[in-house]
Amino acid sequence: MPCGDLPGPCAFEQVHRYWIAGNFAALLAQFDDDIVWNINVDGSQAPFASSTVGKKDLRKRLQHLVDVFSIKGFEVQALEHGPDICRSVVRLNYVHRKTGEALNVMVRFSGRKRNGLLVHFDERVDASYVEAFARFVRYLEDTNRGDASEH
Repeated sequence: MPCGDLPGPCAFEQVHRYWIAGNFAALLAQFDDDIVWNINVDGSQAPFASSTVGKKDLRKRLQHLVDVFSIKGFEVQALEHGPDICRSVVRLNYVHRKTGEALNVMVRFSGRKRNGLLVHFDERVDASYVEAFARFVRYLEDTNRGDASEH
């Protein structure tokens, strides 16, 4: 039975709701302890967008993300429920706290669940855009510190 036929929201849908609400404890409760979160961005270029393995690493990554950005928008454009995998398309609007630069990007998420918890999560974005954004804000931060000549 597709999770969309369940009487309440599935774990995948709940993750979206809890992220929007800023409820990280409830969000993390939707994931298996060994969650694998893959993102198609080079984490060395954009640490706020790095892949993780395990709930502890995921917690660190999400905390880093909210430390780096103010979340101005997280609009779910589409949500599809399947028997084992759910998918969504989300428009993100994040603002870099130190530079004020906006990161507006469409993201495709998919989540695989087992026993009601998410065990695998994929995040697909325009990787080259996100990596270029990270380099640009790093340049702006360095310029503000006076070390732009190092890049």
